[in-house]
Amino acid sequence: MQDDLTTVEVIGLAIRSEEDAAEFYGQMSKRIKNDLVKSKFEALAKEEAGHRSMLVALYKRATGSEDLPPRVPGGPDTAEKAWAGVDIADFEELLNLAISRENEASKFYKEAAKRAADISGKRTLEYLSDIEHGHEVMLKSELKAYLRDRDWYANNPDIQLVGP
Repeated sequence: MQDDLTTVEVIGLAIRSEEDAAEFYGQMSKRIKNDLVKSKFEALAKEEAGHRSMLVALYKRATGSEDLPPRVPGGPDTAEKAWAGVDIADFEELLNLAISRENEASKFYKEAAKRAADISGKRTLEYLSDIEHGHEVMLKSELKAYLRDRDWYANNPDIQLVGP
């Protein structure tokens, strides 16, 4: 994260990050055939959209404005690194990418929390860091289950999955 960003710019980047994450999980869910796995990615998309709402509320409290924060100029240097239409057909690669993104998001929010000017912002960003870390752990468990028996995992509609 750039050191010269204001708190408002950090919140703006975080909002973009959550938009990217919701889009990523929404697009990935459309590529998954197993209904239970698909629902997991749909739930992640919905949760990331909820994070965006939290950040918009934080921005409005911090600024007193009803407008969304301005876009920070430059490329999409967000926690999710912008999904940019990633086309991954292999489920293992998809999970590894999602795990990496959640790890980066957790670090992003942890660093942003250290820089927060007020306690409400700090707590919100720490909370988001913890939630993103939880996503990472859940996805690692999913990857472990998948690697244990790919065929059973892919073809068993009654499989009990980890997470939401």
